[in-house]
Amino acid sequence: IAIAMASKESLENLLGSFTIFFDRPFTVGDIVTAANVTGVVEKVGFRSTRIRTFDKSIVTVPNKNMISAELDNLGERPVRRAKFMIGLTYESSVDQLKTVVADIQKMIDEHPKTNQDGRVRFQEFGGSSLDIMVMYFVDSPKWDDFINTKEDINYKIIDIVEKHNSSFAFPSRSIYIEKSIN
Repeated sequence: IAIAMASKESLENLLGSFTIFFDRPFTVGDIVTAANVTGVVEKVGFRSTRIRTFDKSIVTVPNKNMISAELDNLGERPVRRAKFMIGLTYESSVDQLKTVVADIQKMIDEHPKTNQDGRVRFQEFGGSSLDIMVMYFVDSPKWDDFINTKEDINYKIIDIVEKHNSSFAFPSRSIYIEKSIN
């Protein structure tokens, strides 16, 4: 019984290896997220898979975890999504807000590295800002294309906000002091 229990994990990893080799949910060089680890697959062995994270460390994940956990092969998607919020100050007028949203939407729609699925919407009244959701898809699965496009769009968003004489909000609080009468 002790030998069976000790070999159980090795057998599970070996069966996981066969599943990886025959089913091929990923290959060496793919960017994957598995077992809360995201990185580039560097080696698939009989017992484990080595993943190089974006922090440049090597994480060894047992193959049984690679097939039993949810696996996202990021290299297989044709696009990458960016989604974030920007906050404008409450001093921004409705017209400023509408033109900022419309101009950001137009810029994203016309950007050569994005598709037409982007959405820019005034989303909510935040604690310190008027919050605008910005979401778009970069037409490339490559990390460098994604971060370069995101940087370019971020600079253009700054220009758009400044062009409409609005400004970005930062967390703030108003404190009211009551004068007591004795």
